[in-house]
Amino acid sequence: MDVQRFQLHQQVLLDIADRIASSDGLPAMLPMILAGIRRATQAASVCITLKAHNPRPVYSDGGSAEGAGAIIAQRAPDLLNVMATGSSLAITNTADDARWQALDTAGVKTLIALPLRARGTAQGFLALGFNDANHPLDSADQTFLAIVASQTAVAAENAATLEAIQANREQLAAILTSTADPVIVIDHDDRIVVLNPAAQTALGLTTSLIGQPVSKAITAQPLLDLLDKGSSTGSQTLEWQNEEGETYAPHVSEIEADDPARHGRILILRNITRYKLLHDNQAEFVDTVLHDLRSPLTYMRGYADMLPMVGEMNARQKDFTDKIMAGIAQMTGLVENVLDAGRLDPETGYYEMARDLCDVIKMTAEVVSAHVTPAERKSLTLIADIDPNLPLLSLDETLLKRALNNLVDNAINYTPAGGTITVSAFTRENRLLLSVRDTGLGISAEDQKKLFTRFKRLHRPEHKYVKGSGLGLYIVKQVAERHNGDALVESVEQGGSTFTISLPIAGANLPGAAEARLNFER
Repeated sequence: MDVQRFQLHQQVLLDIADRIASSDGLPAMLPMILAGIRRATQAASVCITLKAHNPRPVYSDGGSAEGAGAIIAQRAPDLLNVMATGSSLAITNTADDARWQALDTAGVKTLIALPLRARGTAQGFLALGFNDANHPLDSADQTFLAIVASQTAVAAENAATLEAIQANREQLAAILTSTADPVIVIDHDDRIVVLNPAAQTALGLTTSLIGQPVSKAITAQPLLDLLDKGSSTGSQTLEWQNEEGETYAPHVSEIEADDPARHGRILILRNITRYKLLHDNQAEFVDTVLHDLRSPLTYMRGYADMLPMVGEMNARQKDFTDKIMAGIAQMTGLVENVLDAGRLDPETGYYEMARDLCDVIKMTAEVVSAHVTPAERKSLTLIADIDPNLPLLSLDETLLKRALNNLVDNAINYTPAGGTITVSAFTRENRLLLSVRDTGLGISAEDQKKLFTRFKRLHRPEHKYVKGSGLGLYIVKQVAERHNGDALVESVEQGGSTFTISLPIAGANLPGAAEARLNFER
């Protein structure tokens, strides 16, 4: 091989390498590669067909290249199948092969095709046409073409990857732009990577601040704390309101990657302003209606109580009066339960704890005493098992008493005649336990999972005459949690149930804890 041709090969390879490094894109890159190949090999025509693109583009060069390129493109499926095996193809005389006689007519006598493979995957093929049959290619030419084919395959693969990335970016950008909820993505250095238009509006920003510290975009301390602590903090319970009065529910998700430098977090602010307004309006309406119901219920109870005062009633009249009183009591209980459920709602409730020294022994005894008559009416045995050494605690006695009343009411309602109900109050492992055990029909494991949710009632034929709102156990759960405790159930079908309010004898439940906290804050 002469020095001049060697230098030409080297110059073409360098030019191709420079163009690939410049990332100009295939449309700008391939014509230059084709021209360089033709110049270095003296081929009459050169073409490249890529299979990763649809439709497959044919890039051709040379005097009869347009015609030759089109003819080669027609046979592209056959050539691609050959190229997939990694082998080359050499047609030394197109006139002798019926498939390539059209090339012979176009002046191409020899066809050489090489696979374009990158990372073991076929990207397409490179084809060269020469005007003479049995065109010789020495080892230097073959090495040159192998290097060019390898470079071209890498360029094609990179281009396909970049196109896919760009398409994904454009799709993501379109999604984020059209998303009504604010989205902020930050990297491991707490710098903003993505900030969609909704986020700019919600945060009152006039510029995107991409690449800036997140603290420049977000000044609300609760949101910054949430980003610092991550998604494990239960962000679904947090609400944030911007200066425009819109309410958002923030949620943080971690971005995990093999490379720590690509770690980050995504903050999504779900706009719940409309739902918040609807909920508040509904809650206000229900609260107003329920308060207005109290007055007529009080009148009805009062006048029904006075009926015996205006004259002696016969047995039938007394029976009717008892039914009226039972209906009034049921309606009053429903109103109180709905009001309590609203006041104790963990997200929207407005109830403020009224802690005071509570004699748990006395409170439990009063609850048991109030239920002796209802239990006797159903032929039930009501037992009080109260530890006489219970400590005085700082509790909301009214709230706790109502919760215990609900448990005893439920036990009476759901225990068949002749059963036994035991109300216990004792301590264990530094916790106060108030439990109500019955000998009723028991509760399945599946139903136990939903017992303490709002409006949940058990549907069994034996209970069809039991009236209720499905709020009693929900209220019990909320009362326990307000005291930093929990409500539990243990039950076996046909084996009775035990409901327990478990409160820690620690923290705010200890006498003097509230005063100590106030003094410390002062």
